[in-house]
Amino acid sequence: MSSARIILLVALIAITTSSAQIYRTTAAAGYTATFLVGSTATNLIFTPANNDSGSLYVTGSRFIGAQSGLTVRFLQALDQQARWFLPVSLEAIFFRGKQRQENLLYIGRAEVSADMFTLSAGLQYRFADLPLAQAFLYASLEPRLSLVEGPHFLYLVSDKATGQVIPDYSIDTTLKPTVLRAGGALRLGAQGVLEEKVLINLSLAWGAFNLIGRDTRTTDRNRRAGLLTPTTIFQTNEPIEQFLQVSLWVQYPF
Repeated sequence: MSSARIILLVALIAITTSSAQIYRTTAAAGYTATFLVGSTATNLIFTPANNDSGSLYVTGSRFIGAQSGLTVRFLQALDQQARWFLPVSLEAIFFRGKQRQENLLYIGRAEVSADMFTLSAGLQYRFADLPLAQAFLYASLEPRLSLVEGPHFLYLVSDKATGQVIPDYSIDTTLKPTVLRAGGALRLGAQGVLEEKVLINLSLAWGAFNLIGRDTRTTDRNRRAGLLTPTTIFQTNEPIEQFLQVSLWVQYPF
């Protein structure tokens, strides 16, 4: 047998005999980055009035780019082959947006903040084992229940010459209540072995925060309007808030 055939045979045996390292019960913790998709909350905090008055309307939150979050996740196999799993997750997302404006005399700094805390439980399926790092690919469907804080709006005006904050021009308020919303996410990910009994989990999820429980009122002065915007100005009913998530977790077996 030629050396080329021997090398090919060894490679084939290595691939076919490699299998994913499967643990029936694991716990994970790590970072989750959330990106809002098509949301009014990504708009600028200030919108100029459609006249020459110089007025500014607070309409957005400027939650642009990755919004940081933390996730704790538990995973339990449901069948003998460990193809089906029950994932249960606790997640916290910290939305933050900032904007600055200035004129000849003053500097205005605005910040909008809102925290979201989510419990999710769903069904995960291991659909492919990989020969590298004893890894496997999975997909999961995850209903979500979220506690969404009312966005907090802080606006500080300071004297440009002295840097001192002018209280009479500053605002510190929360105009919307904390609410519960139900949604869901579809997740695709990969799990592999980092070292003995230490796993790494990388996933991408797409979903919506508020498929159930949205405020559909359009003109009522007490309507919610945007789930993550600080005011109702130029907004009618509460739209569906879609998101993308990229997560990186360290996972440990029991």
